[in-house]
Amino acid sequence: MHANRNQKKGQVVAIAYRIANAARKPLGKRPSLPAKFVGVLYRVFVEWVLGIEIPWRTQIGVPLRLYHGVGIVINDQSIIGNNVGIRQNVTIGNKGVAGPCPVIEDDVEIGAGAIILGGITIGAGAKIGAGAVVTKDVPPGFTAMGNPATMRAPE
Repeated sequence: MHANRNQKKGQVVAIAYRIANAARKPLGKRPSLPAKFVGVLYRVFVEWVLGIEIPWRTQIGVPLRLYHGVGIVINDQSIIGNNVGIRQNVTIGNKGVAGPCPVIEDDVEIGAGAIILGGITIGAGAKIGAGAVVTKDVPPGFTAMGNPATMRAPE
């Protein structure tokens, strides 16, 4: 299945992210002047025009699937695995100014309005329900729902 099929905005954001992220590498060094130019264009277009905040140095696997992309905020210290689906109004980040950020493993689905905070791990194949507030690890294959999130084992 093609990532972001029928989600043109998601396709544009994913492509723009990949270009900006490639220009930003290596992530441990200061970006070159041409890379900074790419970064500014990326930020203005994706954040200001499209309303999605995915910093160019965030580590994200392939494919990144964005559904109804608007209001998505991802901290640049978060790590997102392969084949992750993110819906609108999702926040992935830290609990404080400089705290640890989540690691989202492969094949995770994140519902609309979910909030995932802190130095936690969302296990492979997990599902995060719409509106869930997740501040604790989610085991692989489990579903997290509610505020605060409760876990449900796979059936």
